[in-house]
Amino acid sequence: MQQFDITEDRGNHEVNVVMGAEAPSLYDKKGRITAVLLANILGGPASNSLLGAELREKHGWVYSIECGYAQYSDTGLMTVSLGCDRANIKKCQTAVKRILTKVSTTPMSPTALKAAKKQLLGQLAISSDSGETQCLSMGKSLLAFGEIMPDTQVRELVESVSAEDLRLMAGRIFSPDKVSRLIYL
Repeated sequence: MQQFDITEDRGNHEVNVVMGAEAPSLYDKKGRITAVLLANILGGPASNSLLGAELREKHGWVYSIECGYAQYSDTGLMTVSLGCDRANIKKCQTAVKRILTKVSTTPMSPTALKAAKKQLLGQLAISSDSGETQCLSMGKSLLAFGEIMPDTQVRELVESVSAEDLRLMAGRIFSPDKVSRLIYL
């Protein structure tokens, strides 16, 4: 993937920043599970995500902040996206860079890792309550792998992710020479 850094002034009130890089593919089982957990830790739906806690809850700099991970057959994409006022763009980018550097260089504590896994597994359990979501997930699994992974196997995969796995994955994905950025001012 060729890296890019594009800024366009569109005269918007809200600045939108998307930064991302190549991530594990759908068929990289260990890498995929590690990336899912990493994305949830960084910017998942809970207010205790690292990016959300810092940029939104602590400082109130952003309207929105999230980390997403898309899996494809030959590659994947992990992105961090945020919306903020023009006055906060530098502070937000500095904070995101600091957090990404920290997760790339410092392994999570055992307590934080245990809590992150518990949260992800809880989110997966809640999503399985939706029949539509469960059917879509099973269909995707059947098409991609020819089987439906039992919940026990999913739990084992999540539990097998170590703090070092997360640190290495963050370093692999968010290496400064691999991250692309698009900013709409």
